[in-house]
Amino acid sequence: MTGSAESPRPRRTQQERRAATVAKLVDATIAAIGDMGYQRATVQEICGRAGLSVGAMFRQFDSRLDLIVRTSEEVFARQLDAYRALMEHLGAQDDSLDVALRFLREAQSSYLTYALREIYLAARSDAELRTRIEPTVASYYAEVIAGVEQTGVLRRFPPHLREAMFFLVLHLFSGEAIVRPVYSRPDLEASMLALVEDMLTTYADSLPSED
Repeated sequence: MTGSAESPRPRRTQQERRAATVAKLVDATIAAIGDMGYQRATVQEICGRAGLSVGAMFRQFDSRLDLIVRTSEEVFARQLDAYRALMEHLGAQDDSLDVALRFLREAQSSYLTYALREIYLAARSDAELRTRIEPTVASYYAEVIAGVEQTGVLRRFPPHLREAMFFLVLHLFSGEAIVRPVYSRPDLEASMLALVEDMLTTYADSLPSED
């Protein structure tokens, strides 16, 4: 008989095993918070979704808060990856403003954003959570704004207003996503998107030419 036995897979290092456990816990936390809300995403619920024991979770994190903070960092990182992917191709689009608006709107209904929104709401009344995530939040938005500036999608607007315009649209779409589950009006949403784009375009057209 010919052939040879398959070589055994190399055993994972302790660091690799820890990274895999943390990844499972973070993914489970995102799903639990997105599905059930911040308060109901208990340690038991998270560990059950991750297929891990509560003891396994506490071997990686000292507290639920530590896991939440680590999860928020991962959510921001994944959101940034999505923004970067869009920004790399935005300049090549014929109607970059329309593409950017539609992406921003769709992003507000992603499972990542639902989880992040729950964490934001919890941070409003949880001073320790708020303090611990504030630096990451500031860094996240600073990088997003810098990326938007680099794409040139808002180049027709005054520089001192571009950041405010981004947050104005972001908060509009975020509020829309919150209301949608209990008051779904696709027709109204389509009109709102068209109105926002028309308002921005009309404003840009009203500005004096830089030539």
